[in-house]
Formats: sequence, structure tokens, C-alpha cells
Amino acid sequence: MKLTLYHGTSSKIAKKIEKEGFVTDKNYNWDVKSKKGLVYLSSAYAPFYAMKHDTNDLAIVKVEVDSEDLYAEDDFIMRILGKPVYTQKELDRVGFITFKRFWKESLKYIGNVAIRPSKIRILGITHFNSKNLIFKCDPVISPMNFKIMGDYYNALTEWIFKGKPIKEFKTQTEFLTGLSQEELQKQFEKLKVKKK
Repeated sequence: MKLTLYHGTSSKIAKKIEKEGFVTDKNYNWDVKSKKGLVYLSSAYAPFYAMKHDTNDLAIVKVEVDSEDLYAEDDFIMRILGKPVYTQKELDRVGFITFKRFWKESLKYIGNVAIRPSKIRILGITHFNSKNLIFKCDPVISPMNFKIMGDYYNALTEWIFKGKPIKEFKTQTEFLTGLSQEELQKQFEKLKVKKK
């Protein structure tokens, strides 16, 4: 089954990806390094992962993959093992092949998966400036966050990939309630009047 997913990175690295394809094990922007030889993809959190780079010039890479090539993502595997917080040494002891079959659950419950770079087909790259992104994207990557906010972050990722201005994207409250800021303010005012 073919799936469309996203990878968030800096604009500089995205330009290299555009020329050379995905190359792993070059730079790490996490305290605990991911498993070697894998690229990490998300249905929802690509903008957040892009923000981890020390620049405002970011990019989202849209890709197509075959589901049979996917692996469960590090955080998901460690949660299965009862370790939501883990060390490099603990992660290094995990055999990823053992958990490959959990890719579907990883995508469903945390929105992320891993794959070997040679198995990725790049569909497009959108470069963007991260100004205003912090007002729209500051997730905690967890099953609960993904359950509640996954659709919001997926919509935000697609919005940014289409080149639309970040500041025009709905707030989290607007997205979850379906009401505009003005409508929410009116509802709030009605509640204050009823209390009196």
C-alpha cells in the first residue's frame, strides 16, 4: 500500500535531499540519536521536527513510500517496552527488525514511522520561514497528543506544504471547536452574562 508522508528539516538540508536524495547518519538534532540507516517520516509532526534545526529557513519534504518498507519509530517502540523516557544505551540495545511489524500502530498512535532512504520517493519540497510557527506548533510527541491533536498537525503540515501563510492557519481552539475567534469570544461573553 502506497502512503504519503512528510519529513521536516532545514531548507539547507532539503536542498541536498533534492539533489542527492535522503542520506542518513549525517547530523543529529536530538540528545538521543535515532537508529542508524533510517529516515524518520510523519503524518503530522514534520513542521515540529523542522523547528529543531537552528534556523528560520525550514522545509517540508513530501514523500511516497510503500507500507511494506516501514518500521515502527523509536519513541513508539520504547513506549511499547515501557520506556517513554530512555537513554541512548537503551535505544541502541533494541533490535528494530523485531518491531518492524508494528509500523501501522506507530503511525496510528504516534504519527511517525521510519524507513530506509533508498525506499523513499520524493514528491516535492516546500521551503518556508518559521516565523509564526511556534504559535501553531509546539506539540508533545505522545500517543495522547496525537489522538487529540493529530488531525490538527496533519492539516498544518499540508497547509505549510501548499505554501500558505502560517499565520493564517487556524488556532488549535478554532480547529478543535470549528468556531472562529470571534464566535468563541461571543460564546465566552454569553457565559459571563449567564453567570451574573
